[in-house]
Amino acid sequence: MIANKQWPCYFFNSDTTGEKDFEEFFGDNEDLDMERFETVGVIKNQPDFDETKLDNFMNGIETLREKGTWAKDDIVKLYFGLLPEFAHKETGKYLDQRNLE
Repeated sequence: MIANKQWPCYFFNSDTTGEKDFEEFFGDNEDLDMERFETVGVIKNQPDFDETKLDNFMNGIETLREKGTWAKDDIVKLYFGLLPEFAHKETGKYLDQRNLE
């Protein structure tokens, strides 16, 4: 298949934690160029972010690393502080628990 530039793709219903219904890696205020490449968009404008929120996130991660232990919820809370629109879907099921028959 690779010689024909084809790759297998397995489609399945998503039921594991952290998976999203739709992935977007750009925001409403970003200028997206969908013409430059066939299969990927390019964000053209300079990044626009809240430096205080980013510093709080980085400091929170560093605090967890220094502590040497953390829970997933600690990291999820840090992400929500940085990205309030962060769409984390908690199902209690993880990819390594998936039974691929």
